[in-house]
Amino acid sequence: MRIATLGISHETNTFSVIPATYEEFEKRLIKKGNDLLDYFEDSNYTISGYIEASKKYNFDLVPLMYASTGPIGTIAKEAYDKLSSEMLEMLETQGPWDGVLIANHGAAVSEEFPDMDAHFTKQVRKIVGNNVPVGITFDMHANISKETIKNTNICVVWRTCPHLDAKPRGFKCASMLYKTIKKEIIPTQYIEAPPMLVSIVKQFTGQEPMKSLVNECVKANIQEDVLDTSISEGYPYSDVEEMGMSWITVTNNNLSLAKNISKKLAKNAWEKREELNTPVPDISKALKIANSIYVGAKPDGVENFVPDNGDALEENKDSSHAHLGPVVLMDVGDNIGGGSTADSTHILKVARDLKIGNYLQSICDPKVVQECVKAGENTKIEILVGGKVDDMHGDPVKLYGTVIKIDEGKYEEHRPNHGGFRFFDDGKRVRFDTDDGMTILITSKRTGNTAREQMYSMEIYPEKYKIVVAKGVSSPRPAYQPIASKIIIVNSPGVTTADLSFFNYKNIRKDMFPFNKNARYIC
Repeated sequence: MRIATLGISHETNTFSVIPATYEEFEKRLIKKGNDLLDYFEDSNYTISGYIEASKKYNFDLVPLMYASTGPIGTIAKEAYDKLSSEMLEMLETQGPWDGVLIANHGAAVSEEFPDMDAHFTKQVRKIVGNNVPVGITFDMHANISKETIKNTNICVVWRTCPHLDAKPRGFKCASMLYKTIKKEIIPTQYIEAPPMLVSIVKQFTGQEPMKSLVNECVKANIQEDVLDTSISEGYPYSDVEEMGMSWITVTNNNLSLAKNISKKLAKNAWEKREELNTPVPDISKALKIANSIYVGAKPDGVENFVPDNGDALEENKDSSHAHLGPVVLMDVGDNIGGGSTADSTHILKVARDLKIGNYLQSICDPKVVQECVKAGENTKIEILVGGKVDDMHGDPVKLYGTVIKIDEGKYEEHRPNHGGFRFFDDGKRVRFDTDDGMTILITSKRTGNTAREQMYSMEIYPEKYKIVVAKGVSSPRPAYQPIASKIIIVNSPGVTTADLSFFNYKNIRKDMFPFNKNARYIC
């Protein structure tokens, strides 16, 4: 049994000024053939789940090509043409196939195709024909269309945010595909997409109301003939018609059941639409709260619990040390995982105005990195850092302090982390300690704070700080919740701000909630 695997993974922020060129994919990840399998063998990503299934069911997983880049702007036509044509040529020339497994993100937009995932799956279907089953696994922030569902036999979506279950969900997709090929099941799927979204600040699946919605989705699997259920939160920074939440049910040859379950789950969410779109504190309020509630560091070697088996992350459970550790602020407006610039200074500026010390954050500024490299370690200098990519993420901030450490920026993370990745690259980077008690990790590449090893590898110990700023909404939680006393989501400005009135949407559905408070949904 030969099953091909391939994919283009990109979360497209259509409001970002940074285009997703072919060079951006090259900088991040393009893997072909056995290099693809080697890369994901010991990771916890979707393709890692495909590999695990191939070993369990003893089928030949044939790696073609996989490409991804960090969330940035629209995929350039030349990039999509080049990547897709090479992948599809491999698919056409290396067959025949018993099945195909695709690992896409689900929120990709190219210059030519607003629904890139639908176009890609359509091309795959054209090559393999209608008799070869096609399975696809998506990120939980996918904007999934009926066209994509039509082009595939099985669609499986991650169920946790932050994403800790990429590998088991990939395994589930591959397992169902194998059983389809063996004619043990006839997968029949249905998607329901009501005109609504969930605010980015309410997408954490360990808190209500998302926690209950996911639990309802999981419980639906106990019914006879139900093979799988998925809930997609959607990605609000893609200005496309498909943007929003969706529910997918896969049954064993029972379309009516699939339709009924998806509609029921969607209706339950619609009734909670107000709860799914409540606000969070602004910068000044969040910093004042954090400064007032900090107690002290956790004892050495003690951490809050984080699951390592793909289960959803929940809020800290009560313990003798749960109240200890830094207060971690989630910088929503500079969410690198959502397509931001990584150089926002909004929170940094307010923290300095409030004279808050014992403070840690990262900023991407390759120019300042070079200035620090030129100065050398253990040198005191003045820098003007951040706020340089666009006019949405604050102004450069003047800092005076010491260049403590310089390195090349590559590290590995073996702890549970968002997306299940193992290898990271900040580019050349600098630890800079200011004279007023702040530590700034300055990177050359746009990287988020999804791995605590990012700091440890620079001899920075975040558990020793009072306030830690993590750029993201949910993605830094697996890294920082183990050491945090509390996590506060901050409604900061930027290209990923929680305030969606900041953006000029032109292509979304006109009856979309919360943009239209009087939106109606007839189930």
